[in-house]
Amino acid sequence: MNKIIYVQANGNIAVVNPCEGFRLALSVSVGGKTYSSKSPVPVDSFLRRWPVIGAEVVWAETEDEFINRVALKDVPKGVSYKIVSQDQIPSDRSFRNALIIDGDSISHDIDKCRSIHKDRLREMRNPKLSALDVDFMRALESGDSVAIAEIAAKKQALRDVTKDASLTSAKTPEELKKAIPEVLK
Repeated sequence: MNKIIYVQANGNIAVVNPCEGFRLALSVSVGGKTYSSKSPVPVDSFLRRWPVIGAEVVWAETEDEFINRVALKDVPKGVSYKIVSQDQIPSDRSFRNALIIDGDSISHDIDKCRSIHKDRLREMRNPKLSALDVDFMRALESGDSVAIAEIAAKKQALRDVTKDASLTSAKTPEELKKAIPEVLK
């Protein structure tokens, strides 16, 4: 089923997944039983669980009418939207907040991807930095200048993970996901 996309106020793309059970139907026949209504009602009012294999439905609206009805309900007033097929939306959600509408397609803003990936690297390094803070304090208390210098160098290497060359050389989100500096492995 098609999806609805639009740009939110924060610049991120919202993806609306219409629930087919909300699509209006006049009748549903399944297992020799027919359920019907004089006026259109959501198909899941007949069955409470949709889709049902082998069901025959008399729809009260086409799929396009259904999707446009959902868009009018779910997309904020005054915001333009696009109807796209499921395969146009990247299945990997790692960089979901870096998606952009590029004409009739959806792609990633690689700079936003880098920013998201840097935040993830920072999250990965924080526990390592905290552990080194404890070691640094112990070395400082004991006056071990060699250990202090070694720990300071390790901490600096961790602070520099967001400056790693693999981040700037990555041209795709897939390459970025693989760009994890050795100090974090």
